[in-house]
Formats: sequence, structure tokens, C-alpha cells
Amino acid sequence: MKILNRIEEAFCGTALLITTIVLFVNVVLRYVFNASTTWAEELIKYLMIWIAFIGGSICVREGAHVSIDFFYEYLSEKGMKVVLIIVNSIAVVFCLLMAIYGMQTIQFTINTGQVSPALQLPMWIPYLAIPLGFILMTIRYAQEIVKTIKK
Repeated sequence: MKILNRIEEAFCGTALLITTIVLFVNVVLRYVFNASTTWAEELIKYLMIWIAFIGGSICVREGAHVSIDFFYEYLSEKGMKVVLIIVNSIAVVFCLLMAIYGMQTIQFTINTGQVSPALQLPMWIPYLAIPLGFILMTIRYAQEIVKTIKK
């Protein structure tokens, strides 16, 4: 899993760096040279989508997703384990359903042959972030269930 951790972090870091550079160059072109690229906004948008979905997996791993932990104070250790297992199991089911929906969206997009307006990128590539991100989140939530059971 360490390899997966590094791949996720490297991807998000690289995508964020590329986004920052492209945005900076486009701003300089627009305001200094009175010209801009047509593809920069589209590339930035797609990279941010990828960062959000892959970053979601990192957030699950780090325990950084928003949660309400008010009730945990009133539970015993065993009760807290049960609640964590239930919550993470619901998250696994949700993520699996979203991954399936994402795959259906990709199949539809491939069948229609959609391409992006500026980059002429096949639209299944930006949409691929949905199932991939949710599959990674499913793995991370399953890891959390196993970790909770082992405690």
C-alpha cells in the first residue's frame, strides 16, 4: 500500500504543480501580453477534477474527511468500533455505487465519441477520475474497517 500512497501523492502534487504553472502563464499572457491560450482553462479544470477525486482517497487514508464526532464522546470503546465499522461500510457501498455509475458514464461517453472543445481530448479521460477516485476510496474505507476490527 505504500506504493499506492506514493502514486496518489505524486499524482496530486504533480497535477497541482502543472495547474499552478499553467494558470500563472495564462495570467501573464492575458494581462501582460494581452493574449491568452484557449486550452489553459480547460486543462486546469480537468486537472482540478482529477486532484479532487484522487485527493479524496488521500483524505480517507489520512482521516481528513468531514465527520461529526460529537457522539463518539458518549460511546464506549466497543460502541465506537461498531459505529466506525457501520459508517465505513456505508461509505464502501456508496463508493462502489459511485464507481459503477462512473463506469457507466465513461461507457456512454466512449459510445458518443465526445471530445473536449479546446484540447480535443476524449471526454472519457476526465470522466475516468470518477470511478478511479471512488475505487481508491473504497480500498481506503475497507482498510479503515480492517484497522478498526484489528484494534
